[in-house]
Amino acid sequence: MTRELLTQLIDATPPPPAGLEVDDLLAAFEAIIARRAAILDQLAPPLALADADRALVAEIERRDAAWQAALTTALELVGSQRHGTDQLRAYAPRL
Repeated sequence: MTRELLTQLIDATPPPPAGLEVDDLLAAFEAIIARRAAILDQLAPPLALADADRALVAEIERRDAAWQAALTTALELVGSQRHGTDQLRAYAPRL
């Protein structure tokens, strides 16, 4: 059962797509979180992790890290855009 759940988690966690707008990236991530929550709700402890399943856990960790990197990049982009907007407001002539 553990291997099946891990495989389902991998299937529910595709790598983050490149070139998405921030809102689309967040929507895709929220969908992944919902799919994964439904899978995790099926868990019935205790689970035994076989040595052969450790590669599946590593793949889930790799995909999680890729999503975290994509979300961090999106956060930095939004922060940069906001900073630019704040600078424009600061230097804009007052009418």
